[in-house]
Parts: sequence; C-alpha cells; structure tokens
Amino acid sequence: MGQRLVLHIGAMKTGTSFLQSILNAHVDELDAAGVRFLGGKFGVQSRAVRDVLELPRKPKRNTRGWRRLVKELRSHPEHTGIVSMEFLSFAAPRHLEALFAPLADIDVDVVLTVRDMHRVIPAQWQTYTRNFGTESWSDYQSAIRPQRVRPGGSSRARHTFDRAQGIERILDRWSRVVPRERIAVITVPDPDAPRDLLWRRFVEAAGLPELDVSLDGTRDNASVGYGSCDVLRQLNQHLDDVRPRAYRRVMRPLINEVLAPLRGSESKPQLDRRTARYATERNHQLRTLIQDRGHRFIGELDELPVGTEGGAPPRKSPPPAAAEVRRALDALAGRLGVSGLPEDADGAVRQVARGLRRANDWS
Repeated sequence: MGQRLVLHIGAMKTGTSFLQSILNAHVDELDAAGVRFLGGKFGVQSRAVRDVLELPRKPKRNTRGWRRLVKELRSHPEHTGIVSMEFLSFAAPRHLEALFAPLADIDVDVVLTVRDMHRVIPAQWQTYTRNFGTESWSDYQSAIRPQRVRPGGSSRARHTFDRAQGIERILDRWSRVVPRERIAVITVPDPDAPRDLLWRRFVEAAGLPELDVSLDGTRDNASVGYGSCDVLRQLNQHLDDVRPRAYRRVMRPLINEVLAPLRGSESKPQLDRRTARYATERNHQLRTLIQDRGHRFIGELDELPVGTEGGAPPRKSPPPAAAEVRRALDALAGRLGVSGLPEDADGAVRQVARGLRRANDWS
C-alpha cells in the first residue's frame, strides 16, 4: 500500500463548512496523530482546487497550488493527507485528470456527504441568492424542478442546482478514477442529533484516528432567515453590474454581521407541494443509489426521508412576512448610514442599493 490521501469532495450544503472548521482548528493535533491537513489552512486548499477548476486556461499555472499540496504529502511519507473542498464535486473529467496526474503511487480515498433534499433546496436557494441570484423563493423552486426545463437549455438556477446536487453524476465521474469501494457516502444527521455526530461519521469514513476535538469555535456557514434572503435577492436586481469579487467582499460581512443575527426572529422558506414531492423523489433516488452502487455507507437511510411528515405542504409557498423584510432593510440601512427609508418595500430596497453603491464607490 502506498501513501494515502483522503479527498472530502462535498457535496454543497452538506455540513462541509462545519467539518472544515474542525480540521482547520486542529491542524497540530491531526499532525501529531499522523494526519496532514495539507497546506495547513482551508484557504490554501480552496485556492488550489479553484485554480484546477479553471482549466484549461494556463494549465501549468492552474495546477501549481495543487502540485504543492501533493509535494507536501510526499515529503511526509508517514502521514495520511487530507483535503476538504466541496468544489471538488464540480470536477469534470479534464479536472480529474489534472488532479490525479501527480498522484501516482498514492492511494486515494473519497468522502462524499449527502443531505435530506427537503433541507438542501432552501439552503441552495440562499447560496444562489448570495451569488447574484434574483429569483424569488417560489420562482427558484419552479426553476429547479425537472419539468420546468425549457427547450434550448436550462436556467442559471437549474444549472447551478444540478451541478451542486447531481449526486449520481458526481459519483459516476469519481468512480472512473477511484475504486467504488474507496468512495464513502455519509448522510448528514438530523438537526436534533448530537452536534459531533457528523464529525464522528467523517472520521470513520475517512479512516482517521480518533481525536479529542473541541467543537468550541467551529462554525457552519452563517445563514440568514427568509426575509433577509429575500432582501438580498431584491438588492441583487439593482447591483447586477457590480464585479463578483467586489460584491462578495462587501456583502459577506453585511450578511454575517447584520443579517445573520436576525435569523432567530425570521421564518424559514416553505417548500411548495410540487417541490416537496420532488425532494422526496430525490431522497428515494439517493437511497437507491446508496444501496445499489457498492460504495461504503456511514449514516442512516432514514435521514433521507421519503414519507410524509407534518402537515401537507402549501400549494404555493407564501412570501416572507413584510415585517421581516422591513427589519432586514432597516438593519442594512443603519449599517450603511442610510436614513429616511420610504415606507414601500420597493423604494426602500432601491435606497439601500444606492447606499451600497455610494459606500463602496460602485458607480
């Protein structure tokens, strides 16, 4: 057996930030136990993976960071290496070829986390909204459902959802370069499960030694409530000319520091009837995939529910409460020093958008 590398490849919205936070916070403890969190920081791994995914432009430059990580692993032959980056799940065959080119004689194990689609879909809408998405919650649901694909191609919403949550496609691609038995699939526990359960499952799936880790200071992605997310998507309609890097640099702290603290007082988006049925169908497909494909499985199939729970979903998802939207707009206006917001929501959104432009010189 050669040296070993564990690749945690996602999928998106499946507790990846939580696991990465634990790994990032325990680099020294991992190293002492014979596990090398390559690069020493999640940001180093993220940049290396993002560069590879930009192929074929400047191929030597695009693989430089990744090759440095592999070189680091080879310089510590007694260690198992680990890389955790959910964008690895986006890798097409040409990216996989570049990723595996320097890995001769290194045994690769792959870990994929999956989650109940009833919870994934709202989380994916929020991620989409944070990246210039402008569709309302209802419109987003209509866009991602398979029956809504129009001739001539799918919408951006559908494309990004399928890329992130096409678990079958992800496993098909990775199974071409890694033996099926060396790919482990983990289900994300239910919200009321012990907080460390996902970590313990990850340790088992990755074949890592047991570590006494502290969950103090570990983080999930800061999420926002329904009203705040709807405010973001309305603001995006007025900010579509802002460069993505500048947008994210400004909006990330506003989301984390201004909108995320409002989450406890805001509602959650509800799946409509057709989307709830679609989520159940996808959970059933994931269960079948797990049972039939021959990958290692850690978790519980019941965490991908296929029965009916709670009341019947509404025919059409209700919009966020006006009070939630107003509270989020007022919080953003206060942070930006914008006063005198109009009473109507559309006017208030336009004024906050103008405040963002003035504060950041987005002319």
